[in-house]
Amino acid sequence: METHKHNYSNPSESQNLSHVEATVTKGKKYYDDQGWEIRGPISDRECIYKCLENCINLAGLDKKQVERLAQQFSVEKTDEQIQSEYPPL
Repeated sequence: METHKHNYSNPSESQNLSHVEATVTKGKKYYDDQGWEIRGPISDRECIYKCLENCINLAGLDKKQVERLAQQFSVEKTDEQIQSEYPPL
């Protein structure tokens, strides 16, 4: 069986696509039950901050209020201060 070469040559320049590859996790690594690497756990405070940050432009919410709350949760406080303000549910 003969293999035939095609006559197509790619006219575009070669690109460095290393920035789209998966990042390497530093420190302790976490895996799901199928063996895939997953992100490590985050604190409750960071979770709340990320939720608020995602909701700043959400329709139906007061943008200034959400920005104020997000700013309030981004400030570092001690665990005792956090627990006294927002007790666990």
